[in-house]
Formats: sequence, structure tokens, C-alpha cells
Amino acid sequence: MKNNFCKLLFLLLSVFLSSGMTAGTIIAAGNGDGLILLEGGTFTMGAPETERQHQADEVRHQVTISPFYIDPYEVTQADYLAVTGENPSYFHGDRLPVDSVSWYDAINYCNLLSVQNGLTPVYSIDGSNVTWDRSANGFRLLTEAEWEYAVRAGSDAIFYEKNQIHSDDINFHGSYPYLVEENYSRTIDSNVKTSRYRGTTIDVDSLAPNAFGLYNMLGNVSEWVWDYYGEYELNAADPAGPLTGTLRVNRGGSYIDFGKHLRMAYRSATTPIDTDRNLGFRIARNAEPLDQIVETKPAFEIPMPDDPRILIVYYSYSGNTRKAANILKDYLGADLEEIVMEDPYRGNIYDVSQADTMNDIHPPILTKVDNIEDYDVILLGYPTWWATIPMPVMTFLDETDLSGKIICTFSSHGGTMFGDSISDLSKAEPNAYIAPAFEFNYGGGNDLRDRLINWLRENEVID
Repeated sequence: MKNNFCKLLFLLLSVFLSSGMTAGTIIAAGNGDGLILLEGGTFTMGAPETERQHQADEVRHQVTISPFYIDPYEVTQADYLAVTGENPSYFHGDRLPVDSVSWYDAINYCNLLSVQNGLTPVYSIDGSNVTWDRSANGFRLLTEAEWEYAVRAGSDAIFYEKNQIHSDDINFHGSYPYLVEENYSRTIDSNVKTSRYRGTTIDVDSLAPNAFGLYNMLGNVSEWVWDYYGEYELNAADPAGPLTGTLRVNRGGSYIDFGKHLRMAYRSATTPIDTDRNLGFRIARNAEPLDQIVETKPAFEIPMPDDPRILIVYYSYSGNTRKAANILKDYLGADLEEIVMEDPYRGNIYDVSQADTMNDIHPPILTKVDNIEDYDVILLGYPTWWATIPMPVMTFLDETDLSGKIICTFSSHGGTMFGDSISDLSKAEPNAYIAPAFEFNYGGGNDLRDRLINWLRENEVID
């Protein structure tokens, strides 16, 4: 066993030396708890504007990272159960990553694990305010910068060392590889090839690791990191993200995400209480203490009124979302608005909506809500297309001031759940509160009404 470990260590060191890593960026033996040491250094974070499907929030910049320990695996269900006594996961298996955990669940796990191992917890939690003592030696989440440093492992490619993606290497929705949108109806780029879609998470030590020996940094479950979502601090050392915000970042994409959402620079953001089945995390520890206390708090909190004034707004193409919207109207007696395009899509919806989605074109709509100030809660419905919000809905968001509103979304889909539509909505509406969402497959089945009502109760829209 010892000889095998030495051979593995030598192999990894050889990979790093051949990959152009800066001096001092090496992998070292663990610290006795299964974590491995990354020596840190300066790297380029973000993506160039020339990278296909680049996002405006992926600004390319230099970051310096101090040494830190990182778990080569995502936290497993067995580990989570042993520490917390619970397993909230949708999928089940001891070696599968824990899923369906909120950001708060993840930091609570870190504190509990620290106490169990005789270490000093790093987090202090006061309601929704969280303070991080960077001098403490306990377990913690990675920062967003540490996560990207770790996933890149010296590579400036789009996915690990490659510029294309395949399910033999990464657990994702292989039916939708990177750049599939423009190759969906006819092949323009022969490198864009569909591959296996597993439809589930896999064991945390499955598939090949990256050059740092880290498994499933891309795919499987999207990993919560410490940071609030916001603009990058440029040319920083050990950045910890904004001190205020409403969304926490998760990175790497998941088993159900499209290839575009697994780019190493891609940033996903959602409310920290979300517990979607594609959310998990990985842990880290300081290699050396940093003399810093990071105090974070929400930028704003919007409580649910006792008797909320509700508007249902929806866009529907085939009628599935309309069905859910009408159920909500009948049950709540709320006002209803349909988003209607000036020039409606016609034909195969994936084909006709592709150009708008790829080019971020927000087509004109006829719908105008002139009295939006009369409402507290917006129930926003749409079908998930291309793993995001349909562009006519984006037009509605452009033209309607939803600042200070509580937005509860309900989404129909053909098997991709929300895609990254919740993150895209959250980024588009930074001054609204995005509540946990509801998704349903195609027509939703016979129990759609009951599930919608339960969702309303969970979000405290009704008692």
C-alpha cells in the first residue's frame, strides 16, 4: 500500500511539472484526516471574453491563494450521517455525495466535524449572519477562489485539461454537451458529441481525478462554497467574497446540468436555504492561520406579509405551465398575467428558441404590468428551456421592477429540472428575494395541485 501511494504521489508530481505549474504549487501528503495539501500560489481566475458562452460575471483576474488542505472527495452520505445523525439526500448510497443540503447545512456540518475532531470551529452563526474566523483550525468550505484554483490545477482550459466534455470523464447531462445549442439540429462542430446521461449521482471516488488528485470537481453535485455572490475583488490575496449579499455561490455543476454549466469559470448562485437534489459540498482546512475575521450578513431580508398580495405571472408554450398557473389562480383567487410575445415562437421550440438563448436576445412582449407596486409576492411560472429561463420571461424581468418583491418560481420541464434558471433569475433580480422553487415534469401528474399547495405552505405564502 505504501509503495502504491508513493507511486501515485510521484505520478501526480510529474503531471504538475509537465503542466506548466508555477514553482511551489505541488501536492503533499495529507494531515491525518484524509485531506491533501495544495501549496497555493498565484493563478488566473475567470474566463476570457473569447471563451464561448462566457458570462459577464466571470471577469478574468489574478488571485493569490495561501496553502490549504482540501478533501479529494465530496462529502459522502455516510460521513454526513455519522456527523449529523441525518441523511437528507434524494439519492441513497454510503459513498454517494450527500445532496439536498443548504449552505447553512454545510457550514453546520463543518462546525460539528471540527468539534468531533477536537478542532476549533471556524463559523459563528447568529440567525442568518455568519462570521468566519480565518485563524481557526477547524473544517470549513472552500472560498470561491480556492475552489477555482483547485479545479483548474494549473490548466487554462475550459474543463480540466480539455475544451470539450464527455460523460466518461464527468458525471453531467451528457445529452447536452458544451455548445450543443448550436449543434442541436445539425452538426456544425464535430467535436460536440452527446454522451451518457446517468440521471443520478455516482460514488465520490468514481471517474478520474483532476491533476491535483481531486475527484468530481466538475459534475456529480454542485458544491457550495463560502462566498456571497457578487463582483470579484480584482488582484486580491485570499479573497472571501462580498460581506453582504442574498445569494451564496455553488460551483462545478452537477449530474443534471448541461455542459455549459460545468465550465471551470462558470458561477452559479442561489439562496443559501435552497436544498435542491443537485447541491452538495466539499470541505477544507487552513494549512496556516490567517489573521482575519470575516463577518457576513444578508444585504436585505424580505419577510412574508401576513396577508400577501399575490400576482401570478407565467409564460407557456405547450400549456404545461399554463395548467399550473390556473391551478394557483383557482386556489388563491390571485390576479393572473400571461407573458405574450409580440412575435410568438412557432414550431419545434428547442429549435426556434435556440438563437435567442444563445445570443441572450430578449424578444419584445405585449404584456405590461403597470401596477406592480400593488403586489408583495410574484408567482413566476415558465418552462425550463436550454437549462434556463425562456427569453420572453427575461424581457418581462427587464421591463418590470421587482425590487423588494418575493419571487416564487414554478417551472415545467422535460427532465432537466430547473437547469440553472434559478441562478439566472437570481442574478437578474438582485434586489428581490428568490424563494425556494417548484419544478414538475411535463404536465405534472394527478397530484400537481396538492404539490403546488404544499410548496405555497413551505414558502409561507399560505398558512
